[in-house]
Amino acid sequence: MKKFLATLLLAAVMLTGASFCVEYEPAAALEPVATPVHAVAEQVNLTEKRADIPQPVVSKAPVVQPEEPMEEPNAVTLTQEEIDLIALCVMAEAEGEPEEGQRLVIDTILNRVDDPRFPGNVHDVIYQKNQFAGMYGERIERCYVKEELVQLVREELENRTNSEVVFFRTGHYHSYGVPLFQVGAHYFSSYE
Repeated sequence: MKKFLATLLLAAVMLTGASFCVEYEPAAALEPVATPVHAVAEQVNLTEKRADIPQPVVSKAPVVQPEEPMEEPNAVTLTQEEIDLIALCVMAEAEGEPEEGQRLVIDTILNRVDDPRFPGNVHDVIYQKNQFAGMYGERIERCYVKEELVQLVREELENRTNSEVVFFRTGHYHSYGVPLFQVGAHYFSSYE
């Protein structure tokens, strides 16, 4: 029965010439109509503020600059555990060295944390293979966290003595890096 009705409908369309397609005028035949923006806004009711639509908040308050200075680009925020680990490493590496040399050992660790060529945290910098030899073996067993060294770490976190040093060794400069200076028994170097 469905086939019969479909065939009958098709025959009627063919005999009458009726079309189910809508013919449109080409775009070139249409004339442009200028519609002002406010007329469109009125048509869609955009001229009044609507309570159901959140309105932007425009503040006329003056911009207030922070009173505290911004952190330096190389400022690092550390936990107490990380500060203690640096202090322990300084004792293992630079006990008996002048305070300036101890500060430079701290700076070496902090500069490495900041440098993408080294691990990005204190623990991994200090325990990186073949680095900070004083942290291994019998030497570290005799070391402890001294409050004076913790204070030096805090001071260097606020204002580093040197932001270039990334290497040091006792007795002579490394065969790599750029030699910078000697303080006490340590020879400090940088990458550039």
